[in-house]
Amino acid sequence: MWSGAWGSEPPTIAIVESITLTDGINAYIGDSYYAVEWTICNDRRVIVDLNNGHWAYGYQVRPLQ
Repeated sequence: MWSGAWGSEPPTIAIVESITLTDGINAYIGDSYYAVEWTICNDRRVIVDLNNGHWAYGYQVRPLQ
C-alpha cells in the first residue's frame, strides 16, 4: 500500500519495481536489492520505485494485508 502526497492521499495498491538500500539516511545512491527485511524499512535508507511512476522511502509503504 502506498499513499501519495507524503501520506495525505488515500492508500492505493502499488507494486515495488526496485529497492535501493543507501549508505545513510537521506542518501540517494546505494545498492539494489531484490528484497529487504521489513525491520530496516523504518527510515530513509530504503528507497523503492513503484509501478505507478512514483518513488517512496521504505517507511512510506506497507505490505498488502
